[in-house]
This record gives sequence, C-alpha cells and structure tokens, in this order.
Amino acid sequence: MVDYTKAAPFKEAGEITPVFVRFSTVAGERGSKDTARDVRGFAVKFYTDEGNWDLVGNNMPVFFIQDAIKFPDLVHAVKPEPHNQMPQAASAHDTFWDFVSHMPESTRMLVWVMSDRGIPRSYSMMEGFGVHTFRLVNKASKSVFCKFHWNPKAGTHSLVWDEAVKISGAYPDFHRCDLWDRIEAGVYPEWELGLQIFTEEQADQFSFDVLDATKLIPQELLPITPVGRMVLNRNPDNFFAETEQVAFCMAHVVPGIDFSNDPLLAGRIHSYVDTQISRLGGPNFHELPINVPVAQVHNNQRDGMHRQAIHRGRVSYEPNSLAGGYQLDAASHAARARKTIQT
Repeated sequence: MVDYTKAAPFKEAGEITPVFVRFSTVAGERGSKDTARDVRGFAVKFYTDEGNWDLVGNNMPVFFIQDAIKFPDLVHAVKPEPHNQMPQAASAHDTFWDFVSHMPESTRMLVWVMSDRGIPRSYSMMEGFGVHTFRLVNKASKSVFCKFHWNPKAGTHSLVWDEAVKISGAYPDFHRCDLWDRIEAGVYPEWELGLQIFTEEQADQFSFDVLDATKLIPQELLPITPVGRMVLNRNPDNFFAETEQVAFCMAHVVPGIDFSNDPLLAGRIHSYVDTQISRLGGPNFHELPINVPVAQVHNNQRDGMHRQAIHRGRVSYEPNSLAGGYQLDAASHAARARKTIQT
C-alpha cells in the first residue's frame, strides 16, 4: 500500500490501529426497532498516530441524491411525516415515495433499499461502503482514486420480511443485542477492508462518472484489493459517553487520504461539522474523550463553548514567535537549520 498512500494505517504490514465503530439505522429515531427496512450507517473512527480518520459510510454502495443541497429534503421526506409523526423507522411511506418520484437519480438506491440488503440479519453480516470516490496520496505526492469496502467474514446475510416483522414485535433491540452478545462471548465480528484503486486515466475510460455517488464501479471492471481487517473485540463501557457522543466527520482525514471532486462529498465535508456542533452542544466536541485523537494536537487554538482543556499563555494562533512557534514550525526550522549546517 505504500506505493499508493502514506496514510498511517497502511504504512507497514501488520500495523494495528485502534478503531471505534457505530452502526445505526438512518430513518429510525432513538428507541425505534432495529429490523426496519432502512439504510444502515457504518461509520469507523481510526485513531492513528497522525490524527483521527473518520470513514463514514453505509451498508449500500450508492446514494439517493447527487446534489448535497437536497440532503435536508431527503431527510425530511424519509423521516416521520410532520403532521402526525408517523411512521417511525420505515422508509417506504407516502412522503418518501413522493420525493423520490421527482428524483430519478434515486432509482439505483431504491433497488438496493428494497432488496434483502434493506433488512440485514446482523450487523456482523453486513457489508460497508465508503460510497464516495476518495484519493490516496503517497510520499511522492502522487495520487490515485479509490473506493472503500468492508466485507464481513461471516458472510452477507439478510432477514426475510416475515422474520423482520416478527422480530420487531418481540425483540426490537435485536441487532444491538446480537452485536453486544457476540463480542461478550468472544465471537468477534470481523471485516476485510478492501479497496478499488484506479487512476484518472482509467476513470476516463468508464462509461459513467466515478464522482457520482449514485453510481458504483462493478467489480468485474475493477476488482477489490484486500488491504487489512477490522476486528471488534470490545464493547463500549458507557453507551452515552461513547456511542452517543462519538462525532464522525467527513472532513477528518489524515495525510495520505484526500478528497475527490465528488459534489455530494464536498457538501458532506462541510455539513458534518455543523451537525456535531448542534448535536453535541458546541465547537469543542473533539475534546470529548471518545473523540480525542491519540496524536497530540498542537495548533494553539482554544476557547469556545464546552472547552475541556485549560491552555496557558498569551498565544492562540500560529505561526508565532512569542511562544516557541508550534510543533510543525519547530520541526521545519530544525530541518532548515540542519540543511544550513550541512551546506
């Protein structure tokens, strides 16, 4: 992988990166049944030694819309109808069908949601996709396109409709309990991380736009290359402090991972920060324990609502000469000094 990216999780064979994963339904609100026909969120936070990387995806490889400005309309259409707050956690209702009937680009996604994939048997038997086209960048600053895939080692399995209906009445927390019990029993869910890697020249040869999130790249055209595995071997210690307060953000990448010009991806990069500020009560959500990177952050920024750290000194900016600069600045100065001495 070092030929394609300098990203910390891929820097050498056998590299181990801690992760936190959150699965969720999209339409259902807190407390709704697990087995509703719906898209599932599949979000992974990598705690690398160069900062946090959030791979925020779904269990479907495509998406409903192409234009990020329609995201609020999609959410409003798929959520319970505002006059009576019904139905809960079910996509296929009147306002949803009305919306997608005016959005022909949603057809591919509808096929996926209305297939067996819309009611997975277990989170441990569910595929995950980064959906968008991203870039990988190597140490020589050369980049290629890529798409991310999570392939469950237990296989991809679904419920049939009658099963889902019966389970929702008797065991609404079915998926959450199943995942928790597997981990507690030591039957750890595992996924293979695979990439579809391709150049811009290859992209130009496809008959479709790889930057369109309503499209996928068939594996017949571009096979998936396995690059790692993810094992969930521990349950959260506190649901609210961890699962509820974890903040996934599309803008959170590390050196070696970059964005493409996918317009929907660009919209999500901007919108997630605003969402976290609203959901978690302020701009310093990154200081909550579950969101703190293992790599120290030295950008001198401070203050704002709900600040956790207590900073000292007069400098709250970079670069500076009043407080010793900052870590990157100091390193670059040292490098330049060494170069001068050698000369």
